[in-house]
Amino acid sequence: MISLFKKTEHTKKTAIHPEYKKLIEYVTTLEGRKLYKFKNLLDMPHDRYNKCTRFSTEVNMRIDSNTLQESLDDCIEYANEGNFTKIIGILHILKEMTNMLISIDTSYRLASCVYFWEDEDLTDYDFEIGDEKIQVFKQVGMSDFFLSEPMKNFLPQMNISEQGLEAYLLQEREFKKILSSQLKKTSAGKERQI
Repeated sequence: MISLFKKTEHTKKTAIHPEYKKLIEYVTTLEGRKLYKFKNLLDMPHDRYNKCTRFSTEVNMRIDSNTLQESLDDCIEYANEGNFTKIIGILHILKEMTNMLISIDTSYRLASCVYFWEDEDLTDYDFEIGDEKIQVFKQVGMSDFFLSEPMKNFLPQMNISEQGLEAYLLQEREFKKILSSQLKKTSAGKERQI
């Protein structure tokens, strides 16, 4: 059979690739590694930009899409079983989460897409590398990370103290813990990690 489409090899394009070098700028150094961002987010490659848009939406909703989808799937299953008490519990927690002023976790995810290492492939967002960056961001300390430039640009335009930020993190963790207890068990018998 003749293939109509030519297979193309994916070329890793990093911050030092000539196509991107003039479009990016240095942000800071964390853990001895330089962190960069695009001067204009619209210059971001298509696939990465799509992920960035998704994460930005999650920041605005104050809940990640996976948690929302799993919660809605379980609501449908509970509805089929006639267990409306569970549905009301899940919906109540989702409402509380989306009413929060900020979600620390979704903000970390957005930052891990917007900011990148020099050797990171910029053509798309790699969740494994993103998770590693989030761990580095968390080691910096939440207040040092969120209350200073450039991450402060991603928080709501308000004055928030270090204690306020800590309170939001604790509240978010508590909501996720309650939501996790409301959701069904996975096929492996383990609770879902939210």
